[in-house]
Amino acid sequence: MKTILIGAFPVCISIYKYLSENKQLDAVCFQESVTKNNFWATSIQKEGYDTYNINSQNIYHQFKTWLQNKNPDLVLVCGFSIKIPKDLLQIPTYGFLNVHFGKLPENRGPDPLFQSIKQGQKQTTITIHQMDEQWDTGNILLEQHVPIVPGETLGMVNSKMSYMLGELTQKALELIKNVENLKVQSKNDVAYYYKPNEKETTIQWETQTADEIENLVNACNPKYGGATTYYQGSPIKIIEVSPVDSQPLLGKTGGEIVHAHPQEGLYVYCKYGKLLRINVLSSDAGVLTGTKYVHLGLRQGHSFTTDIKAKNKTLI
Repeated sequence: MKTILIGAFPVCISIYKYLSENKQLDAVCFQESVTKNNFWATSIQKEGYDTYNINSQNIYHQFKTWLQNKNPDLVLVCGFSIKIPKDLLQIPTYGFLNVHFGKLPENRGPDPLFQSIKQGQKQTTITIHQMDEQWDTGNILLEQHVPIVPGETLGMVNSKMSYMLGELTQKALELIKNVENLKVQSKNDVAYYYKPNEKETTIQWETQTADEIENLVNACNPKYGGATTYYQGSPIKIIEVSPVDSQPLLGKTGGEIVHAHPQEGLYVYCKYGKLLRINVLSSDAGVLTGTKYVHLGLRQGHSFTTDIKAKNKTLI
């Protein structure tokens, strides 16, 4: 099958390898805004494949002409944020297929994996669906459920899912030949999530539980640099935490540092008295362990806050 890949690398590298090794790859397209001086584009060109950089202007005319000249059987899309014009979707024999790292229609939007991890879901889904003129609404070709192991970050799950795409590409190329394999999406449980804003990636110490904070931290790593909090008025990104198995502690406020020791680490009070150990943080001082941050002035009785409340700043 003559296939064109529109993809973000390295997440779609296994798709590229499968198509290339099985002589079914005709060209590779990139989103221009994120591929300047791109290692992958240069490497793929050296392999002898045509490449095309798509942007929000040339997609309507120049890219359309290029695609018509290529006359592919199928276009596979994985990690592309520009909406494909409706008239382009009809050019390939079997249309466009999109790889979506979330279950549809429950998890539509540009970053479904963030939502799955933030919500504490036990599993997510790789969905390969036909593209239409709307976002993530096309008929579903296949689904592959993927477990989310407690403690896994967005980056870890994303990598795990990307490794599976080669095998799923093989299945998709066979299934797409029969239109009866395409299933209309359910009209129930439809949800669309936009890219998370600053508030959604900021820890709400007074209202979020320890589990919810851990999920948020994992969902923000590495794409958003960690979950945001403030200490003495300065922003900090919390990159890794771990739950503390202890009896609930009473009489504290959310975000309060209840233990800060240069060897034992940094422990913070959360809703309902549960504690979190802060393992890795990032600020102007660098990406450091919680124990190293103790040396910079974090003290028992001090607090992390949801916004800029404290006026006095420390070394961090």
